[in-house]
Amino acid sequence: MAGYYLCEVPRAQHPYYIESIRMNIWSIEELCYYMWKNVYLIDEMLINVSLCKWIEQELGLDALAAALRRVLDKKGSLDEFVIPIFRQCGYVKPAELSYFREQLRQVQVEPHSMRRKMKADYLVNYGMYTGALEEYEKILESRSPGRLGIQFYATVLENMATAYARLFRFEEAADCLWNSYQTLKSRKVYEKYLRLLPLYLPENKYYSRLEEIKADRDLAADMRADTQAVIQEAQSSTFAQEWENIELLDKIEQLKREYVKNTTNMER
Repeated sequence: MAGYYLCEVPRAQHPYYIESIRMNIWSIEELCYYMWKNVYLIDEMLINVSLCKWIEQELGLDALAAALRRVLDKKGSLDEFVIPIFRQCGYVKPAELSYFREQLRQVQVEPHSMRRKMKADYLVNYGMYTGALEEYEKILESRSPGRLGIQFYATVLENMATAYARLFRFEEAADCLWNSYQTLKSRKVYEKYLRLLPLYLPENKYYSRLEEIKADRDLAADMRADTQAVIQEAQSSTFAQEWENIELLDKIEQLKREYVKNTTNMER
């Protein structure tokens, strides 16, 4: 944003709770900031009667709340509901508001599965992995490759792997990566898969799996070495001085966090 303008609306005594990312907002400026940054999270979990009630009772904006209720009653468009909130406090300049309105309209005409994927990706970025996985699952349940193409679903599976891995559910993450690879044959996804295998498979099963998928042993060895290098780096860097004072389970947990941080990236 090039700039914004603050209004005189007071902060609420009680916050509005945005359930999808477990966050409280206390003012109309915070609400505008949230919507500006999270266009794909503006859905029925935010746009509802409860928000109108909060705007009326906590912020004292009776006219705005009434206008928003009318939009809900007539099942108006997303921008019809959102834009008046921005106008109420002059949060952005007119040119920026026009740009944001166009963003909202573009979101509304995108395929539903695409909107759901973008919402899930946003949730992953907020650390709401379980909610993101639910969204990804719904996409796969209603998949129609002819409309969005196999690359879209391969990316959904890859991003599901990210969410699973950040929950330390490495086996599910690996399954998603393997399914993604089977869909699109991406070398990058294949390498991610090989990196994950040593995190949950005992040695005998690890080598058995390599045989099963006819993996290139040199590539598998390189990927395993990458995994070990990341773990060794974690041991010698961020918490090396405290290492001996940490319980075994805590050590393992921190190693996993360092590994996941360095090996699972979201795909857009």
